[in-house]
Amino acid sequence: GITYLDHAGSTLFPDSLLTAFTDDLRNNVYGNPHSQNTSSQLTYDTIEHVRYRILQHFHTTAEDYTVIFTSGCTAALKLIAESFPWIPEGTKQPSSRFCYLTDSHTSVVGMRGITASMNVLSVPIKPKEILLAKSRLPAEEQNCTTPHLFSYPAQSNFSGTRYPLSWIQDIKSGKLCPIKIPGKWFVLLDAASYVSTSPLDLGVHQADFIPISFYKIFGFPTGLGALLVNNRIAPLLRKTYFGGGTAAAYLAGEDFYFPRKSIPERFEDGTVSFLGIIALKHGFDVLEKLTGGMEKIKQHTFALAHYTYTVLSNLRYANGAPVVRIYSDTDFSNPDVQGPIINFNVLDENGDVIGFSQVDSMASLHNIHVRTGCFCNTGACQMHLDISNEDIQRNLQAGHVCGDNIDLVDGRPTGSVRISFGYMSSFEDAQTFLNFIISTRLSKLDAEIPFQSVTKPTTESVADEHLSCNHADKFSPTLQVSDGELRNNPLETETTGSQQPPEPEAESIRAAVSETAVPTCRKGGKPITVAKIYLYPIKSCSAFEVTEWPVGNQGLLYDRNWMVVNQNGVCMTQKQEPRLCLVNPSIDLKQKMMVIQAEGMDPISVSLEDNTGKEAVICESKVCSHRVKTRDCGERIAGWFSTFLGRPCRLIRQSSHMKSKSHQKSTKGLSPATNISLSLVNEAQYLLINVASILQLKEHISARLKEPLEIEELIRRFRANIVISAPESFEEEEWAEISIGALQFQVVGPCSRCQIICIDQQSGERNKEILQSLSAARGRKTNFGIYLMNQPLRSSFSDILSVGSQVLPVLKENTEIQPPTSSEEKCSG
Repeated sequence: GITYLDHAGSTLFPDSLLTAFTDDLRNNVYGNPHSQNTSSQLTYDTIEHVRYRILQHFHTTAEDYTVIFTSGCTAALKLIAESFPWIPEGTKQPSSRFCYLTDSHTSVVGMRGITASMNVLSVPIKPKEILLAKSRLPAEEQNCTTPHLFSYPAQSNFSGTRYPLSWIQDIKSGKLCPIKIPGKWFVLLDAASYVSTSPLDLGVHQADFIPISFYKIFGFPTGLGALLVNNRIAPLLRKTYFGGGTAAAYLAGEDFYFPRKSIPERFEDGTVSFLGIIALKHGFDVLEKLTGGMEKIKQHTFALAHYTYTVLSNLRYANGAPVVRIYSDTDFSNPDVQGPIINFNVLDENGDVIGFSQVDSMASLHNIHVRTGCFCNTGACQMHLDISNEDIQRNLQAGHVCGDNIDLVDGRPTGSVRISFGYMSSFEDAQTFLNFIISTRLSKLDAEIPFQSVTKPTTESVADEHLSCNHADKFSPTLQVSDGELRNNPLETETTGSQQPPEPEAESIRAAVSETAVPTCRKGGKPITVAKIYLYPIKSCSAFEVTEWPVGNQGLLYDRNWMVVNQNGVCMTQKQEPRLCLVNPSIDLKQKMMVIQAEGMDPISVSLEDNTGKEAVICESKVCSHRVKTRDCGERIAGWFSTFLGRPCRLIRQSSHMKSKSHQKSTKGLSPATNISLSLVNEAQYLLINVASILQLKEHISARLKEPLEIEELIRRFRANIVISAPESFEEEEWAEISIGALQFQVVGPCSRCQIICIDQQSGERNKEILQSLSAARGRKTNFGIYLMNQPLRSSFSDILSVGSQVLPVLKENTEIQPPTSSEEKCSG
């Protein structure tokens, strides 16, 4: 169900690649290639075969190029900067220059840090400047041998612009001069983005250095790249550090070192990623088998980009304003000058940019994966978005850094949205993306594009049929409708697990449950009713009182869905931090928000939508020895809690899509082999207490305390979900199950109380007397209240628990309730 459109970031790996690779590992033993045994020799020979296969892929041979394995393209670029035979400033001969195109990846621009430390000047060149630099040097200056290095990308990772490969020979021959300075020019072609979807013929375009990353071609393995070095420059490279495997001989006690003879052995410090290199062999095999070669990939991906660009660039609002602003140097008419990358920002009907984070969030809701920001290419970002150097510095002062989600500063964009196609991308992917843009910007209806009419690069029919649709002002929340929100009942949401499909007998089952629950031997004849309902959205924080509330598969909807954790990710409760009770969360089901308040703090809100955005970190936490999957709620809310509690902490939420597997309890008395899903509670879905029991306990406590407690304060100390009004105190301990309206609950044991009942839930102050009074009143036991479990019946509507509903208990056969089978002290949390 995912539409993946970030192939320029990393392409996806095919299943057949993993199968072939793992079969290889199962059938062979690969040892460290630096050893001499049989398994090591097999590894060494396989690596050499892969080197040959790489050269073959780029249409060259070992006579012209050497393959040096690195951890990626960035490591290859760093290696070039460190080992190029630079001539620094201040020597008798002319000094070297490092020139780079401003439309370059960060890892290229970062080379200037190394060259600066070597006292070598760096010169940024704008794309327009190199196109004008065609004058030859005077003949007397052409004999200078000072080495200079010019770097440019074969394909811009920002816009997909493909710069001429003819520059390589023009610069090396002196026909094209990046800057007018005597010397000999070498060319670094950053090919990482280009070779993921296009063939590169090094037999024709003989650049001196070609760094690549293999995951951009195959999707697997990651953390492995290579530097292809032209053999005319390879012997001139200089090396200072030597790691394992690079030395022919050295002395530990003296400054003596002699390098190995071959270039790869000299520059591959330590043991190479030999299993990853072996995977490359299968990558080449599978790629050829699936696609027929890089030329076909080039044509396929460009066709998708050309089509998408054509439709996208013609989308208009009713007032004629464009829906997107595309950042491109070409009109997508030629795959030799344009790669399968489209970079853009979405506009509103007034022409204002809608922030890329908002677009990214909306795309995620539609299961569309895009890339946003500046894509590690500040130069291109500045050029296309018209961001000045001063703007970059001001944005930094405003808190914006590369890779964050601050998309607008003073109404101006700090980055953009990028989609990119790979060899497994399909026409349906482009269709899904365009439908997403149209449905969210031009109409509230899920409009379809008449794709049959778009057989040529013209979209007049699209414009006629869709450009006058009703439009929303922004990426409005009203457009963010998920399947779960289309149900009739507004109280139904997806966050606690969707309701089961209806069954014909559902209502008769509910009637039968109510009939069997009618007591025949309960003491007293007065009816029992629900007096109060509380939920605790954040574990150990204040109660949120309601008069009616939906019930989900884990208990009351949103009950203990969140919890506060310390800097190590460990759950914090009132035992460690009593001030948690002063945090007051409340749920607004209509607005789909949780508002959190505390004295002295500005209120802060958290969305109830359990969509995982950029800040989401899925992790494992423990609640009373149960492992639960959670996700982090982000820096903003973490800062709020850390400020209020005066210690580093974070708010995390149970991850809804992991609930069914993550925190379950098998309970006696329920249907055989039933697993009950829990939220972040300790023991059960619900805790019930009886007002009559509270009143009896109050008499014992009042006799021991100077100032008697109010009944309301006592109720809140016991942190129950359901408070009932029954005629007899502690009669709830004799029940096996109860029904409330159409809901059936089973009693799973008493609640053994801990010191949390000693904390005043209004002030956070402790009073040990409360627990001691409870123990004295109950004959050394500290049980108070009962745990309930509920299996929601399969129904077409949401179950609702309401104050005033009648409670119908069924007595258990043995009136002695057994406590939960655990030696741990349990509390309601």
